Amino acid sequence: MKNIILVLAVIFLPACVTLSGDYQAFVFDTEGNQLNENLILTASGSGIYSLRNSVCHSYPGATLRIIDLDTGKELEGESPYHCH
Repeated sequence: MKNIILVLAVIFLPACVTLSGDYQAFVFDTEGNQLNENLILTASGSGIYSLRNSVCHSYPGATLRIIDLDTGKELEGESPYHCH
């Protein structure tokens, strides 16, 4: 029973994480070329996950750098993100 609870916690815990703030994503191919030079990709709060998933669906193998627009720093723990 404890193992089932642990597995469920690991699966559902990330859904409980709530981000706040505004973010911009920069997308790079495997050779380091920026793919969104003419497109500004921004999201607010946890919307960054939807943006990230959409980009990864369109560009498998891409790398996203997610920047916090308030601090100018990469989003710790989420950036860089490598699409699979």
